[in-house]
Amino acid sequence: MRLSYGVSACLGSLPLLAIIILIVYRDNSGSEVEKKNNTCVEHPPGSGVVDLIVIGDTEVSLTPEMDENETNIAFHRFLSTINVACLKSVRLGNALDGGWDMCLSGPYRPRGPCLVYSFGINFDFSFDDAISTTFGCTVRAFDPSMDVDDHRRSPNVWFYRFGIGGSDVVRSNGWTVKTLSSLLNMFNESNTLIDHLKIDVEDDEWGWMEEVLGTTVLSRVKQLAIEIHAVDQTRAALLRRFRLLRRLEDAGFRRWYFSMNMYNIYATALGVRSCCYEMVYINVNFLDPGNAACGRIYYSERSST
Repeated sequence: MRLSYGVSACLGSLPLLAIIILIVYRDNSGSEVEKKNNTCVEHPPGSGVVDLIVIGDTEVSLTPEMDENETNIAFHRFLSTINVACLKSVRLGNALDGGWDMCLSGPYRPRGPCLVYSFGINFDFSFDDAISTTFGCTVRAFDPSMDVDDHRRSPNVWFYRFGIGGSDVVRSNGWTVKTLSSLLNMFNESNTLIDHLKIDVEDDEWGWMEEVLGTTVLSRVKQLAIEIHAVDQTRAALLRRFRLLRRLEDAGFRRWYFSMNMYNIYATALGVRSCCYEMVYINVNFLDPGNAACGRIYYSERSST
């Protein structure tokens, strides 16, 4: 069971939301004009259907002046804020834990040849198998915790016993951990677009994020699915995580899906909390401004008249 926000839950009625947001009428020239807050941008008629709506940037802020409770409330409000309405999506893999939701609107639908990097398997390849068979993507799956040698699982899925982190290191438990840049170099894919990057690495995501945000690697990632862990609820820890997630937004990533892990949910005086939160982002730098109206409404196609 998952408490989720996105197309599959509270945004499930977004086609209706799109109708509410947009008032479409024709001017004297016969072209369609879309209006929001009295600001209109012409859009050619016959332009397909609304595919994706960029709702806006996250307005929630955390400041050093906030006390412990204020910081906690603001951080969890920030996590659950959706920035994008993706009107086409699919869940790949298990319906519950192990599966992931994927935006298929516009440029985010994988088209061959496509590439997926998937970190954190724990013997559940349901997502990796599904994305490889559905879209024909090459999938590189990684998990140092599995006592399994590197192998080719299927024609499009390879498994490697590496982990992802903020540095290249062999840990005391014997796990080999590498940065994303190092792994891309290893496979000669440093300049290759990654259609989908999945990170589910049990709290190692923060070290990875801090390192990768200092590089340009994420500029070549179209969609990012990540499970973040918030076991440490201290003010200092939440502020650090908030700043990293803000830097992710600064790099062009906007959250369209949020899900609370219901297997580890608990109630506090400040609200319902969980150890872990699944979030899926799209990189808006891949959107075509020429396919937008009002700067935020994106269409599936544009046809000439």
